[in-house]
Amino acid sequence: MPYNTPRPAPLNGPGECPRCGEAVIFCLNAKGNLQAVNRERRDYGNQAVRQDQAGRWHVRQLGKDRPTLEGSEALHWPHAATCTNPAPRPPAARRLSSSRVRVGVRPVRWQR
Repeated sequence: MPYNTPRPAPLNGPGECPRCGEAVIFCLNAKGNLQAVNRERRDYGNQAVRQDQAGRWHVRQLGKDRPTLEGSEALHWPHAATCTNPAPRPPAARRLSSSRVRVGVRPVRWQR
């Protein structure tokens, strides 16, 4: 085959969280990244979710510049805040053993 196969489109719309299996909606944010939001609507949510004419789901954070819902948007809660099996934290920075830690520097002749 002379051409590479095209990259599949990212999952957009209703689905399940790959970590906990809860029902979520995968939406595109303003930067084009996927963000999972809980499927049920909430009055106290902070994510405005809408579906465009092409069927893609979009999400935006409510902020000081646009604090209310616009058009066909609905309030949802981000799934990262409620996931029962969140992604693991990155490992902490490894410390050097006490034998390799440098406490001070040997003074040079003019420092004595």
